[in-house]
Order: sequence, then structure tokens, then C-alpha cells
Amino acid sequence: MEPLILSTLFLISSHVVPGLPGVRSSLVHALGRRLFLAFYSAISLAALVLVVWSYRAANSGEWLYLPPVEVKMIAVLAMPLALFLLVGRLTTPAGTPEPVGIYRITAVPGSLSVLLWTLLHLTVLGGARQVIVFTGMAIIALFSLVRNWRAASAAQHRAGILPFSGIIRGSERLVWKEIGWGRLLLPLALWAALLLFHPVVIGPDPLAYLF
Repeated sequence: MEPLILSTLFLISSHVVPGLPGVRSSLVHALGRRLFLAFYSAISLAALVLVVWSYRAANSGEWLYLPPVEVKMIAVLAMPLALFLLVGRLTTPAGTPEPVGIYRITAVPGSLSVLLWTLLHLTVLGGARQVIVFTGMAIIALFSLVRNWRAASAAQHRAGILPFSGIIRGSERLVWKEIGWGRLLLPLALWAALLLFHPVVIGPDPLAYLF
């Protein structure tokens, strides 16, 4: 497992270090924006390739814990929330003076969706190599969430981090026409497609957790 741990740490560093305060601006100033982006992309790709290679080489028979069936059911049923946040983030402008749509529900929809996705997978995957990789991804998502929260405007902060927390507190309001049925139904369609094709493309069958 040592190569997988080291490659996962490398992947984490490739995302976290350039995002540290002052580091990115210093690198862009020293290398130029294009060279920095090319260098960053190459390092990130190399780290990902190393993770995939070391994951395949790691022992798949080592388990850290055996998730209960009830937890697996909850994870499958909660996945649409992560997809809803992701779809909202990809279809809603982020730079408006006043938050709209998904940004009234949470100030950090994109990074929160990835964090929720990784945490849900951690609850259902107890294999050592799976836990290592998804823990690394969760750390990257958490770092991104904190960075995005700090960069958010005061108006965006009204929504809070947890979904609907600002609306519950009364500091923000839900405007349904800014969400619409499309952003609600598309995540459900994606969820259904993932349930259908997950065993074909990836392996484990999530539907087995529900029946």
C-alpha cells in the first residue's frame, strides 16, 4: 500500500500547494500564466496516473472495515443531493452581484458536491486501497471548499455552507424560478443512469444495497 499512499499524497499536494495563499500568484508571476497552467496540468495528470497505477497494483483483499447494509442504503439515497449541487453549480453563474439559484442554497455548491460524493463513497467502501484514494479526494475537496468559502462575497456567505442552512436561518431565501424543474429532474436522471451503468462501467452494483 505504500506506493498508493505516496501517490495519493502527491495527488493531494498537486492540488493543495498551488492553491495556498500567495503560492499561485508567485508561480504565475515567475512562470507566466500559460506556462504555469501547462506545468500545473502536467503535474496533476502525472499524479493521477500514478494513483491509478498504484491502485491497480495494490492488494485488493485488504479491508479496514465492513460497512453495514443500512449505511449503504443511505449513501445511495443521498447521492442525488450531490448531483443536484453539481448540476446547479455547472448551470448557474457564480459571479453575479447577488446570489442566484443554487448559490442561495449554499455558497460552495461545486466543492460541497465533490466532498459529499467522496464521503458517501467512503461510507460504503471499506477496502484499504479504496479508503486511501477517496480519503485523498475528500481532502482535496475540503481544501477547495475552504478556499472557495474564503473567496466568496459577503452576499454569498448569507447562504452558508450546509445546503439550505441560510434559508432556514432566514438570512437567504429560496427563489424557485431560479432553480426550475430542469435542475431538479436532471440530477435524478443522472442518478438513475449511474445506478444502471455503475455495475457495467465500474463494478459494484449500488442497486444491490436497496433490495
